[in-house]
Amino acid sequence: MSLPFVVLMVEDDQATLSLLAAIGRREGFEVLLAEDGAKALAIVTQNPVDAVVLDLLLPEISGLDILRYFKRRMPTLLERTIVITAAAEQSYEDCEELHHVRRFYQKPLDFVDLTSALHACRAAKARDASEGLSLPQATHAAKHNAN
Repeated sequence: MSLPFVVLMVEDDQATLSLLAAIGRREGFEVLLAEDGAKALAIVTQNPVDAVVLDLLLPEISGLDILRYFKRRMPTLLERTIVITAAAEQSYEDCEELHHVRRFYQKPLDFVDLTSALHACRAAKARDASEGLSLPQATHAAKHNAN
């Protein structure tokens, strides 16, 4: 039996968060939920997470701040992050980390595309596993290759 694929869904709108959770579960993923950035960071530091669906406009800690954290501490997770936002382009146009995420979607979402992007994240994890890299090892390898 294969290990579960764990997706953290981070969205402050409860209806959207519920819909994201339903989509993730329907696709067979284990889903963790956070309604703000502080909770999202607490989850990723305390639980193994394989992918993230991240809204940019969040209370507490913004999605942009989470992306910066991922770039510094979890670059492999940054590559398995799917950003969703209703934010105006000028609020994120200078965010270099957005160039490293798996996908970027403006709301309203196309849930078929979102599902496809989640499966691409799962495939990336499988590739890393076949190369013998766990997420912490892949993160270390990414840091080492960047130096």
